[in-house]
Amino acid sequence: MSLLSPKRSSPISRIEGRDMGTREAKRLKNSHERIRRVCPDGLAGRLPLVPDGYGFRCVMRGKDVIVIGSGISGLLSALALTREGKKVVILEKESYIGGVCRSYDVDGYRVDTGPHAITRLESGPLKELMDRYFKIVPQFIPFGKYYVRIGGEVKPFPWSINAWLTFGLIPKTDRLLLMKALFNTLYLAKSGKDISNITLSEVLPDRISLTTRRFLDWLCYFLVGASIENAPISRFVDNKTHNPRSIPSVGKIYDLFITEGATDQGYPKGGLQAIVDAILGSFPKDSVQIRTNEKVEKIECDEGANGVITSEDSYDCDAVVYSGFSSDLPRLIPDLPASYTSKLATIKRVNSMTIWLGLKKKIFTNQGAEMWVDADPYAWMVPTSNYDPALAPRGNQLVGFAFTPLPEDYDSSAIKKKAFGTIVDNIPDIEKHIDMIHYQELIPEKASWGINYGFGDVRTPIKNLYCVGTDTTKRSAGVNRAAYSVLKFLDVIRSDGNL
Repeated sequence: MSLLSPKRSSPISRIEGRDMGTREAKRLKNSHERIRRVCPDGLAGRLPLVPDGYGFRCVMRGKDVIVIGSGISGLLSALALTREGKKVVILEKESYIGGVCRSYDVDGYRVDTGPHAITRLESGPLKELMDRYFKIVPQFIPFGKYYVRIGGEVKPFPWSINAWLTFGLIPKTDRLLLMKALFNTLYLAKSGKDISNITLSEVLPDRISLTTRRFLDWLCYFLVGASIENAPISRFVDNKTHNPRSIPSVGKIYDLFITEGATDQGYPKGGLQAIVDAILGSFPKDSVQIRTNEKVEKIECDEGANGVITSEDSYDCDAVVYSGFSSDLPRLIPDLPASYTSKLATIKRVNSMTIWLGLKKKIFTNQGAEMWVDADPYAWMVPTSNYDPALAPRGNQLVGFAFTPLPEDYDSSAIKKKAFGTIVDNIPDIEKHIDMIHYQELIPEKASWGINYGFGDVRTPIKNLYCVGTDTTKRSAGVNRAAYSVLKFLDVIRSDGNL
């Protein structure tokens, strides 16, 4: 059924046919107050109202798609759909939008939800979506180099074979052994062997040092959210372009660092919020409604997904795009196939803690990020105000430290103390320059890309129900993984004849 075709049953018959219980009754204390609350601003009295058993509800007529969640994948999906001519309602349970891709103010500093580098800006998935759908494009500042901190020494990341051979933070013997392992891996990939179920540890020599193993383990956790024993080598032998049908370019094992200084990477001026603001400014007029503080309680399915019930109201639609945690879908749709539910139950989320420090002195002078291999947990440091001084008060510096992995049931107070202690141990003088400290407990990736963990998919067993997000597509990481999932979703919904 086309998303633009009329529904087979009227909203009234659907509402009357649904069992009304105490949950609906509790929502309605005053009909007039309810009408004012559930109708979009300025439309109360102009949209049709239908009985819902205990009063009236505002019917959102002409809405083709409901997007659940206003994180980066939900916003990108909604933007693409509206630019393709669809009418969209976005439902967000929080009071804010952007999920873990936003910025907010803390004591005069503008912090992001965790430090980020936006990769593949020359030809990646986000670039394709921006070219297609953005009317306003964020300004990206070159990210600079990556630096590795081991044993108190800091050196640039070895992005080329020549640099790797002279990378003094790793023992020379290990460097030669890893070069041999690299060429063996490239041979496997070029010969057509499926390397998606081969872990990095399986191709590594047994004789490498603990320092080298920790260095590779750091890369695995920050690139796929899994340990060296669980990270597939396919993640490290990737296409230079994001087109999965293109011929793989296997000249460099770490696709995150595909050129000198990672010249295709950037940081958005104004922080992550600049990406969210660009999306909001690119929506066509009257094409989208964003409803915050509205938690979804159920996705209604007859022959396919055709409605959503929230803590505040219920909505009719012709398709649903779910951008929440795929593993939470069984809570919203109780009758999912058992095999699908079992698969979702094996998804492992990636936990992370970020410590933001506002410093009265500029301590970190490099234009780029540092990989703290000796840290426990592993740490990634990004001085965001080096890219945009406006993120900190004049003369001050804003620095983010992301720590991972964290256990599933970690002690928040203990991790905060341990992580902060790691910062002080590495930079002893930093404490006397701290002007602001702010902690964030985040899930930067909704699914760990490990061979022993499950993963969701864009397509679901329910007709006209699609999933997007970092737990639906095994490509890249962070914002770009979300963007890959949206491109895949657009292909799938178009192949279904719904776009």
